[in-house]
Amino acid sequence: MGERRTVRSREVTTRDSHLAGNAIEELCDDALDVLIVRGALPRARLAAAAAGLSGEALKDWQRPNAAMPDEDVEIMGTDRPATPTYAAPRGVSLDDYLASAGRHATATAGVFDRGLNARDSLLAAAARHSGRRPVSIALAADGRSYAPFTVRRMMPGRQIGVHHDRHFALPQYCELAPQLDQSLIASMVVTLLPPQSGGELIVYGVTASTPDAPKRPNGFQYDLEAIEERYDRKAFTFDTGDLFILAAGRCLHRVARVAGDLPRITMGAFIALTQPRDRVLMWS
Repeated sequence: MGERRTVRSREVTTRDSHLAGNAIEELCDDALDVLIVRGALPRARLAAAAAGLSGEALKDWQRPNAAMPDEDVEIMGTDRPATPTYAAPRGVSLDDYLASAGRHATATAGVFDRGLNARDSLLAAAARHSGRRPVSIALAADGRSYAPFTVRRMMPGRQIGVHHDRHFALPQYCELAPQLDQSLIASMVVTLLPPQSGGELIVYGVTASTPDAPKRPNGFQYDLEAIEERYDRKAFTFDTGDLFILAAGRCLHRVARVAGDLPRITMGAFIALTQPRDRVLMWS
């Protein structure tokens, strides 16, 4: 049997978010796996944005995972996210990534009303849990900005398979990775529209260093049935405006299949401490 490592989570609201004021460092130090902040961003404004993102007529969604229909998560903000995709399993060059990131403002224009600056709202949300460290969007050496966030839509029937987010070796991280404390990439996500059912975030007590974590015969994919049998797990559901910060580079996790008639719509980014641990950088 595998070690029953417990998934450690903490839930706060905006009123008591000071109780998790240094949660990003706690995540990096392996003292916490998931932080949930209920009502972190204004629900009415996010719901209004989601209403405009639910229809099939929109043409601005990018689909870098279309080759795998089950995991065809639609993305707005870039067509070259800072993750592996089925279109680019080993990532893209930094220049290609930055060129796509440069179109972010155009790609997301009109998604949110003038009363909500999504970029600034995410930076402020991270800052509430940064241990008073400044939080900023990552910049390339030539001054170009990394994508500040992406909007993601999962239509009914879609899911995200079990994985870790360990991306430092991807080509687009060649400048960013050396700046960061590589103990952890954390994923910060806000829900715009929850699905009618399904779509839960499921986090497992399995880390990248867990010995003999069961895998499929190909030696690459995790054996989900065996993982669920042997290890601790927690499932989390979210409403519009709720935020979570997940130790995505450490804990194995997935998003369950979306069911019902509504899509699951979120926005988010990666965050990490810098090498001296004096700042937090954000990118997507």
